[in-house]
Amino acid sequence: MVQKIRLLVLTGMLLMLKALSPQPLSAQDFSECQRIVKELLPTFNKSFEDNNPALLRDEKYQRGIRNLQAAYALYHKQAFQSSDSAQRMNNEAVILALSGNYQKALHIMEALDFGESDQQMHYNRGLFALLSGKFDAARNDFGQSPGSSEAKLNTLVALARQKKFQEAEQFASDNSAKSTGGKWNFNIGMVHKYGGRMEEAVAEITTAIRQKDEMAYRLQRGDILMRTGNEKRAVKDFEKVARTHPKAQIRYANALLSLNQFGMAKAVFEKYLETDDRTFRGDAYLGMAHSSYGLQQTGEAQRYYKLASTLKRETPALQSGIANTHLSKHEYQTAFNLFDRVIKKDSTYLPAYLGRAVAYYGQKKYDLALRDFKKGEKALNEDNKFFADLFVTKAFSEYYLKQTSQAQEDFQKAIKLDPARYEALAGLSGIMIDSKRYSEAGQYLARALQYEQGYDLMWSNYGNLLLHFDMYKKGYQVFKKAVSLNPSNVNAQNGWGIALLENDQLDKSMAVFDSLVREKPELPFLHNNHGIVQAYIGNRHDQKHQVNEANTRYDGAFEDFKLAMDAAPGRKFYNVNQGNVYRYMERYDDAKLSYQSYQDKSALNNTAVMYAGQERLKDAKYYLGVALQIDSLHRVFQYNMSVLVKGKQKEMMRLVASSDENSPFSDIGIKYSRDGFVTIYLYDYEYDVLTFPGRHYMPLPVAEYKEDYFIPEYDFKLVPYEKKKVPAVKKKRVRYHSQKVRMPGSRGRSGTKCPILF
Repeated sequence: MVQKIRLLVLTGMLLMLKALSPQPLSAQDFSECQRIVKELLPTFNKSFEDNNPALLRDEKYQRGIRNLQAAYALYHKQAFQSSDSAQRMNNEAVILALSGNYQKALHIMEALDFGESDQQMHYNRGLFALLSGKFDAARNDFGQSPGSSEAKLNTLVALARQKKFQEAEQFASDNSAKSTGGKWNFNIGMVHKYGGRMEEAVAEITTAIRQKDEMAYRLQRGDILMRTGNEKRAVKDFEKVARTHPKAQIRYANALLSLNQFGMAKAVFEKYLETDDRTFRGDAYLGMAHSSYGLQQTGEAQRYYKLASTLKRETPALQSGIANTHLSKHEYQTAFNLFDRVIKKDSTYLPAYLGRAVAYYGQKKYDLALRDFKKGEKALNEDNKFFADLFVTKAFSEYYLKQTSQAQEDFQKAIKLDPARYEALAGLSGIMIDSKRYSEAGQYLARALQYEQGYDLMWSNYGNLLLHFDMYKKGYQVFKKAVSLNPSNVNAQNGWGIALLENDQLDKSMAVFDSLVREKPELPFLHNNHGIVQAYIGNRHDQKHQVNEANTRYDGAFEDFKLAMDAAPGRKFYNVNQGNVYRYMERYDDAKLSYQSYQDKSALNNTAVMYAGQERLKDAKYYLGVALQIDSLHRVFQYNMSVLVKGKQKEMMRLVASSDENSPFSDIGIKYSRDGFVTIYLYDYEYDVLTFPGRHYMPLPVAEYKEDYFIPEYDFKLVPYEKKKVPAVKKKRVRYHSQKVRMPGSRGRSGTKCPILF
């Protein structure tokens, strides 16, 4: 019991001595301040690396600031001396800077005059100047910290922020900064980017990524790759960080859009919209609209464009996207108004010029369309298949304005991008027809009909090309198809009538042309062909010795040809057909004059046939020989020459028609021949100028992100106060009064009597 009491007394004495002795708590408090600063700096720097100031408003970061302020206040209270004024101002400036008050931090430090030994405070002041945009002052202070990697890094950033890119590049080549987590190489890459050296920029940022795989590095490299047309590589960069960063997720989805992977892009945008993050919600709605438009879900696209417009201001991409949906619906005036508004706000936005050009095209203002195509030509991508429709639209505008060579070039570009683009193939066929390159025209139109079989004008044009090459049996099916698609197509009906005639269905052919002439008496080619049918029917009557009926038909044919020539005097070949009728009427001089009015190879053949019928064989051989010189492969000429040379079986040849499908000449040319020779008639037909409603699927405006910023290293440090001199403490004598412990049974005795131990 006595020992316990003595122990309690000694413990109390020690506590009193400790309370009276000097306390070294100030050093511990400064370490606490340093610890908190060290914890805050990564978040502070991250806000600049990610270009995300919101990080500094995070509750955890703000709590750290409050803890730092409290810890420093305690340290200051305990350790400050009048000689510590510079350190105090430095430390308070650091806390202000970490709190976001950069200007005030710099203002505090600008009043100080440091000595050369105060390198840390010089460096800190340089950081405050860099934060405040006073780059010359920053570089001067960084120069007081020679050899520091961070000082070199921040000097490079200061030069770049001043847009002194050549000086920055020179500084980078003369120095190196290790252990900066890739920031040094990243910033050099940005200097190259601003200098237009994209390959060098990508190389430097790649080096930065190898040192530290940061989101900012990936996004910047991805942005550069997008801008240089390397979308596939960009997608990989964005995808790498998309799972953890919403900003990267939006970039990733937009990169997928640029690759026309609309379904995947839509899925990524939807995934973002399912999160609670609202920072890029407007971008996500816009991306959803673009994705829906790419999937040709126009109504869905318009719904998302409307949602995007509630969160985003009227950006060119948004307005152009909405306008694109109206183009798809052929609402040209509405689309024009939207594109025009975009151009008035931003005359550098090239996709709007392309859109407005299509709107002009839809309004048949082809000259204005070409003017806008010229303004937006730098945005026309000859390697992107989704630009095919734009090249088709441009080409047709040129074609309608008779700019044939430019139209042909643009049609070819469209076909290169999309070989199944039937509009371009059909457009080229029109150019070939105008140039009388009928074989090439037929090839292009045949290809076009493989991809589009519902356009009657393409069928009737193709049928007319077959007529040009005397391919009547194939033309029969082609015109039949054209008429079934559109019975009111006059050119198709005209071709159908010719095909029926060549198929020896004279009466059906006559009925078709009778109807056409009644409906369209102003068209000369209908009268010409109607006359040919009448001439053949006259030959048929002639073979049956029905002289009156034959003459009636010949008179009708003569009148038809006269009407045709009166309506179109420039079509001299009608004279050839009229000459045939003169010959049947035995008006040989008139026939000769008619043939001479159009001295082509067909007229020569018919002149030879006329002379053969008159037994003027020498003249017949001469004219037929000239025709063969012009076209030695013409099978009718070869056949007639053979008959002329042999000079027999005329009566049999007059009655017998070839039934062979591979006959080298027209069957009815022999079947209804009056003298065993084939007389050539020249059919007339017209080609339609093809027009297409336009798919008007516009290439989507690729979202460009211009987060072109440099990344410094803010490594503020607090400066401790000077250590206080501990004053000598006088030892006080403490008098202790003896405490008498009265033991039971010992009256009047004092002191402690120890028991006797046995």
